[in-house]
Amino acid sequence: MTPKEKAKELVYKYEYLVEYELKDMKQCALIAVDEILQMVDETMQGWLDADIIAHWEQVKEEILAL
Repeated sequence: MTPKEKAKELVYKYEYLVEYELKDMKQCALIAVDEILQMVDETMQGWLDADIIAHWEQVKEEILAL
C-alpha cells in the first residue's frame, strides 16, 4: 500500500466518529501516525527503522495534503 493510500485509509476510518468532518478525521489519523512513529523510535532503537520511519512520515505528509 502506498503512503497516499494508507493516509486515506487512516483518515476515513474516523469518519463515523467525528461526523464526517475532514479536519477532525485528519487530526485523528495524525495522532495515530505519531503514536506509530513514537513506538518505532522507542522499540527499534535504530535497528533498520529508517525505512519504517520514512514510510510513516510520508503517510503523515499525505494526510496533511488531503
